[in-house]
Amino acid sequence: MERRTMTAIEMSVREFARTPILIALLAFLPVYMIGVFVWLVPDSTIPLTVDGATVTAEMSAFAAAFMTPVTVAVLSGIVGLFLMQTSKMADSRLRLAGYRARELVTARVGLLTAGSVIVSGASLTVALVVLTPENVAAFAGAAVLVGMTYGILGVIIGIVLDRLPGVYVMLFAPMVDILMFQNPLATESPTWTTVLPGHFATNALMDAAFTSGGVLNDLLAAGGYVLVLLSVGVVVFYWATMTD
Repeated sequence: MERRTMTAIEMSVREFARTPILIALLAFLPVYMIGVFVWLVPDSTIPLTVDGATVTAEMSAFAAAFMTPVTVAVLSGIVGLFLMQTSKMADSRLRLAGYRARELVTARVGLLTAGSVIVSGASLTVALVVLTPENVAAFAGAAVLVGMTYGILGVIIGIVLDRLPGVYVMLFAPMVDILMFQNPLATESPTWTTVLPGHFATNALMDAAFTSGGVLNDLLAAGGYVLVLLSVGVVVFYWATMTD
Protein backbone atom coordinates (compact mmCIF):
# COMPACT_ATOMS: atom_id res chain seq x y z
CA MET A 1 0.00 0.00 0.00
CA GLU A 2 1.29 3.46 -0.89
CA ARG A 3 2.84 5.59 1.83
CA ARG A 4 0.31 8.38 1.25
CA THR A 5 -2.58 5.94 1.74
CA MET A 6 -0.97 4.61 4.94
CA THR A 7 -0.69 8.19 6.18
CA ALA A 8 -4.42 8.70 5.51
CA ILE A 9 -5.24 5.52 7.46
CA GLU A 10 -2.99 6.61 10.34
CA MET A 11 -4.72 10.01 10.58
CA SER A 12 -8.15 8.35 10.62
CA VAL A 13 -7.06 5.94 13.36
CA ARG A 14 -5.92 8.91 15.46
CA GLU A 15 -9.30 10.63 15.01
CA PHE A 16 -11.02 7.32 15.80
CA ALA A 17 -9.01 6.84 19.02
CA ARG A 18 -10.26 10.21 20.25
CA THR A 19 -13.74 8.67 20.63
CA PRO A 20 -13.32 6.66 23.87
CA ILE A 21 -17.00 5.70 24.06
CA LEU A 22 -16.61 3.80 20.81
CA ILE A 23 -13.54 1.94 22.09
CA ALA A 24 -15.53 1.03 25.22
CA LEU A 25 -18.42 -0.26 23.09
CA LEU A 26 -16.07 -2.48 21.09
CA ALA A 27 -14.80 -4.10 24.28
CA PHE A 28 -18.10 -4.26 26.19
CA LEU A 29 -20.89 -4.89 23.69
CA PRO A 30 -19.87 -8.42 22.49
CA VAL A 31 -19.75 -9.64 26.09
CA TYR A 32 -23.06 -7.95 26.89
CA MET A 33 -25.06 -8.93 23.81
CA ILE A 34 -23.76 -12.48 23.38
CA GLY A 35 -22.65 -13.41 26.90
CA VAL A 36 -25.73 -12.12 28.73
CA PHE A 37 -28.12 -13.61 26.18
CA VAL A 38 -26.44 -17.02 26.55
CA TRP A 39 -26.55 -16.70 30.33
CA LEU A 40 -30.28 -15.85 30.35
CA VAL A 41 -31.61 -18.62 28.10
CA PRO A 42 -32.87 -21.83 29.73
CA ASP A 43 -30.85 -25.04 29.67
CA SER A 44 -32.89 -26.88 27.05
CA THR A 45 -32.90 -27.89 23.37
CA ILE A 46 -34.89 -26.32 20.55
CA PRO A 47 -35.75 -27.27 16.93
CA LEU A 48 -34.24 -24.99 14.25
CA THR A 49 -34.94 -24.67 10.54
CA VAL A 50 -31.45 -24.47 9.03
CA ASP A 51 -30.62 -24.97 5.34
CA GLY A 52 -34.16 -26.23 4.73
CA ALA A 53 -33.90 -28.97 7.35
CA THR A 54 -34.91 -29.17 10.99
CA VAL A 55 -32.08 -29.68 13.48
CA THR A 56 -32.02 -29.74 17.26
CA ALA A 57 -29.59 -27.54 19.16
CA GLU A 58 -28.83 -26.52 22.71
CA MET A 59 -30.51 -23.21 23.51
CA SER A 60 -27.19 -21.70 24.69
CA ALA A 61 -25.45 -22.72 21.44
CA PHE A 62 -28.27 -21.23 19.38
CA ALA A 63 -28.12 -18.00 21.39
CA ALA A 64 -24.35 -17.71 20.87
CA ALA A 65 -24.60 -18.41 17.14
CA PHE A 66 -27.59 -16.17 16.44
CA MET A 67 -26.44 -13.21 18.52
CA THR A 68 -23.04 -13.22 16.80
CA PRO A 69 -24.27 -11.69 13.46
CA VAL A 70 -26.56 -9.32 15.37
CA THR A 71 -23.67 -8.07 17.51
CA VAL A 72 -21.24 -7.86 14.58
CA ALA A 73 -23.81 -5.96 12.48
CA VAL A 74 -24.60 -3.44 15.22
CA LEU A 75 -20.95 -2.80 16.09
CA SER A 76 -19.71 -2.68 12.49
CA GLY A 77 -22.49 -0.31 11.49
CA ILE A 78 -21.61 2.05 14.34
CA VAL A 79 -17.89 1.76 13.54
CA GLY A 80 -18.61 2.65 9.89
CA LEU A 81 -20.78 5.56 10.98
CA PHE A 82 -18.17 6.93 13.41
CA LEU A 83 -15.39 6.30 10.88
CA MET A 84 -17.20 8.51 8.40
CA GLN A 85 -18.05 11.17 10.97
CA THR A 86 -14.59 11.34 12.59
CA SER A 87 -12.64 11.23 9.35
CA LYS A 88 -14.28 14.28 7.78
CA MET A 89 -11.85 16.71 9.39
CA ALA A 90 -8.86 14.51 8.55
CA ASP A 91 -10.08 14.16 4.96
CA SER A 92 -10.37 17.92 4.61
CA ARG A 93 -6.78 18.38 5.79
CA LEU A 94 -5.54 15.64 3.46
CA ARG A 95 -7.36 17.16 0.49
CA LEU A 96 -5.68 20.51 1.22
CA ALA A 97 -2.37 18.61 1.28
CA GLY A 98 -3.04 17.38 -2.26
CA TYR A 99 -4.54 13.92 -1.66
CA ARG A 100 -6.75 12.57 -4.43
CA ALA A 101 -10.22 11.14 -3.73
CA ARG A 102 -9.01 7.71 -4.90
CA GLU A 103 -6.36 7.63 -2.15
CA LEU A 104 -8.88 8.65 0.51
CA VAL A 105 -11.36 6.00 -0.67
CA THR A 106 -8.64 3.32 -0.53
CA ALA A 107 -7.68 4.39 2.98
CA ARG A 108 -11.29 4.32 4.21
CA VAL A 109 -11.98 0.89 2.70
CA GLY A 110 -8.81 -0.48 4.31
CA LEU A 111 -9.73 0.95 7.68
CA LEU A 112 -13.31 -0.30 7.41
CA THR A 113 -12.07 -3.80 6.60
CA ALA A 114 -9.74 -3.76 9.60
CA GLY A 115 -12.59 -2.53 11.82
CA SER A 116 -14.91 -5.30 10.64
CA VAL A 117 -12.26 -7.95 11.30
CA ILE A 118 -11.63 -6.58 14.83
CA VAL A 119 -15.37 -6.44 15.62
CA SER A 120 -15.92 -9.95 14.26
CA GLY A 121 -12.91 -11.26 16.19
CA ALA A 122 -14.19 -9.81 19.47
CA SER A 123 -17.67 -11.27 18.94
CA LEU A 124 -16.34 -14.67 17.85
CA THR A 125 -14.11 -14.85 20.91
CA VAL A 126 -17.17 -14.59 23.15
CA ALA A 127 -19.39 -16.88 21.04
CA LEU A 128 -16.83 -19.68 20.71
CA VAL A 129 -16.63 -20.02 24.49
CA VAL A 130 -20.00 -21.84 24.45
CA LEU A 131 -20.31 -22.89 20.81
CA THR A 132 -18.31 -25.26 18.61
CA PRO A 133 -19.47 -24.67 15.01
CA GLU A 134 -19.52 -27.55 12.55
CA ASN A 135 -17.43 -25.40 10.19
CA VAL A 136 -15.40 -22.83 12.15
CA ALA A 137 -13.77 -21.20 9.11
CA ALA A 138 -17.10 -20.66 7.34
CA PHE A 139 -18.66 -19.41 10.59
CA ALA A 140 -15.88 -16.82 11.01
CA GLY A 141 -15.98 -15.86 7.32
CA ALA A 142 -19.73 -15.29 7.43
CA ALA A 143 -19.33 -13.11 10.54
CA VAL A 144 -16.76 -10.94 8.72
CA LEU A 145 -19.12 -10.61 5.73
CA VAL A 146 -21.90 -9.46 8.07
CA GLY A 147 -19.44 -6.94 9.48
CA MET A 148 -18.40 -5.66 6.05
CA THR A 149 -22.03 -5.37 4.93
CA TYR A 150 -23.15 -3.30 7.88
CA GLY A 151 -19.86 -1.41 8.08
CA ILE A 152 -20.41 -0.11 4.55
CA LEU A 153 -24.02 0.73 5.39
CA GLY A 154 -22.73 2.64 8.42
CA VAL A 155 -20.41 4.68 6.20
CA ILE A 156 -23.27 5.52 3.81
CA ILE A 157 -25.57 6.45 6.70
CA GLY A 158 -22.74 8.54 8.19
CA ILE A 159 -22.62 10.58 5.00
CA VAL A 160 -26.35 11.34 4.80
CA LEU A 161 -27.30 11.57 8.50
CA ASP A 162 -25.91 13.25 11.59
CA ARG A 163 -24.42 11.12 14.36
CA LEU A 164 -27.41 10.68 16.69
CA PRO A 165 -30.02 9.71 14.08
CA GLY A 166 -27.35 7.63 12.35
CA VAL A 167 -26.67 5.67 15.55
CA TYR A 168 -30.38 4.96 15.94
CA VAL A 169 -30.55 3.67 12.36
CA MET A 170 -27.52 1.42 12.83
CA LEU A 171 -28.94 0.07 16.10
CA PHE A 172 -32.39 -0.76 14.77
CA ALA A 173 -31.58 -1.89 11.22
CA PRO A 174 -29.73 -5.11 12.29
CA MET A 175 -32.45 -5.82 14.85
CA VAL A 176 -35.15 -5.69 12.20
CA ASP A 177 -33.12 -7.44 9.50
CA ILE A 178 -31.37 -10.25 11.41
CA LEU A 179 -33.19 -10.57 14.71
CA MET A 180 -36.69 -10.52 13.18
CA PHE A 181 -36.52 -11.65 9.56
CA GLN A 182 -33.48 -13.99 9.47
CA ASN A 183 -34.46 -15.86 12.62
CA PRO A 184 -34.22 -19.67 12.11
CA LEU A 185 -36.82 -20.15 14.84
CA ALA A 186 -39.39 -18.76 12.41
CA THR A 187 -40.92 -21.42 10.20
CA GLU A 188 -41.61 -19.05 7.30
CA SER A 189 -40.31 -15.62 6.28
CA PRO A 190 -41.67 -13.37 3.53
CA THR A 191 -39.86 -13.78 0.21
CA TRP A 192 -38.82 -10.13 0.10
CA THR A 193 -36.65 -10.59 3.22
CA THR A 194 -34.08 -12.38 1.03
CA VAL A 195 -32.94 -8.99 -0.30
CA LEU A 196 -32.15 -7.63 3.17
CA PRO A 197 -28.44 -7.06 3.91
CA GLY A 198 -28.06 -9.80 6.50
CA HIS A 199 -29.86 -12.61 4.68
CA PHE A 200 -27.11 -14.56 2.91
CA ALA A 201 -24.37 -14.03 5.50
CA THR A 202 -26.67 -15.01 8.38
CA ASN A 203 -27.81 -18.09 6.49
CA ALA A 204 -24.17 -19.08 5.90
CA LEU A 205 -23.31 -18.48 9.55
CA MET A 206 -26.18 -20.56 10.90
CA ASP A 207 -25.49 -23.35 8.40
CA ALA A 208 -21.82 -23.39 9.41
CA ALA A 209 -22.79 -23.45 13.09
CA PHE A 210 -25.21 -26.38 13.01
CA THR A 211 -24.79 -28.37 9.78
CA SER A 212 -21.92 -30.01 7.96
CA GLY A 213 -23.49 -29.20 4.57
CA GLY A 214 -22.11 -26.78 2.02
CA VAL A 215 -22.31 -23.07 2.75
CA LEU A 216 -20.45 -21.96 -0.35
CA ASN A 217 -23.48 -20.61 -2.22
CA ASP A 218 -24.58 -18.42 0.67
CA LEU A 219 -21.01 -17.22 1.25
CA LEU A 220 -20.61 -16.31 -2.42
CA ALA A 221 -23.97 -14.53 -2.44
CA ALA A 222 -23.01 -12.63 0.73
CA GLY A 223 -19.65 -11.71 -0.84
CA GLY A 224 -21.44 -10.47 -3.96
CA TYR A 225 -23.78 -8.41 -1.79
CA VAL A 226 -20.74 -6.82 -0.11
CA LEU A 227 -19.15 -5.97 -3.48
CA VAL A 228 -22.34 -4.34 -4.80
CA LEU A 229 -22.81 -2.41 -1.56
CA LEU A 230 -19.12 -1.42 -1.59
CA SER A 231 -19.49 -0.05 -5.12
CA VAL A 232 -22.41 2.08 -3.98
CA GLY A 233 -20.49 3.18 -0.89
CA VAL A 234 -17.41 4.17 -2.90
CA VAL A 235 -19.53 6.27 -5.28
CA VAL A 236 -21.33 7.99 -2.40
CA PHE A 237 -18.06 8.56 -0.50
CA TYR A 238 -16.32 9.87 -3.63
CA TRP A 239 -19.20 12.25 -4.32
CA ALA A 240 -19.24 13.46 -0.69
CA THR A 241 -15.46 13.94 -0.67
CA MET A 242 -15.41 15.92 -3.91
CA THR A 243 -18.38 18.14 -3.03
CA ASP A 244 -17.59 18.77 0.64
